[in-house]
Amino acid sequence: MLNEIDSVTQYETGKHRRWFHDENFDLYTWENYDGVLQGFQLCYAKLGKERALRWSPEAGYSHEGVDTPEDKPGRSMSALFVADGVFDANSVGTIFENAALEMPDKFRNFVLERIRKYA
Repeated sequence: MLNEIDSVTQYETGKHRRWFHDENFDLYTWENYDGVLQGFQLCYAKLGKERALRWSPEAGYSHEGVDTPEDKPGRSMSALFVADGVFDANSVGTIFENAALEMPDKFRNFVLERIRKYA
């Protein structure tokens, strides 16, 4: 089940970032100070070939692989996003929906709606 991580570092002025996490997903959301959701990044398949689906009203959708630095000595510790294949919206959407049962409706519905629109 996705649980919210408290005390998330805020990098952007004018947006509040939230983070929900479990063994399969990391979901980051951004909302303005009025509480309106402005975008998300859903990282999935964390135990295999990790990928990320990102959406914002300005940029639309992007689907990328996550290249992590753990096995690459000398590289900075930040993950890189690299071009990746097709997003399996039906499969990821079903797994996310089950993992997000206890999340606030606002976040779960926002992400699920966009996953379904991507399909």
